[in-house]
Amino acid sequence: MANQQKVNLGRLLYKRLSREMKITANPKEKLYDTPVFQYIANQFREHQVTTQKLCKGQNEVMMVGQTYLCMLESLRKSEELAQMYKTTERSIEQSANLVGLKLPTVDH
Repeated sequence: MANQQKVNLGRLLYKRLSREMKITANPKEKLYDTPVFQYIANQFREHQVTTQKLCKGQNEVMMVGQTYLCMLESLRKSEELAQMYKTTERSIEQSANLVGLKLPTVDH
């Protein structure tokens, strides 16, 4: 039962990593052809859990995978926030008007 749970957690992590990489990948490039995806897929294949064999570092591999997923999600969310709150430079007069103030006028 414990092995099956680890296998399911591994599959879920693999799917989430794939989904996150697909979101951030270049749309012109197939995700499965990228070196990053091939590396992650190979790592999951090498460290898979079966009923006959239990990888000694399985928990470590899952932790590394979860760390990569967290990093990818955080980078994407950070970029979304940066785009959402991206502002253009305002003039002094525009900034004053924004808070309800008016600049004094100079008469010559």
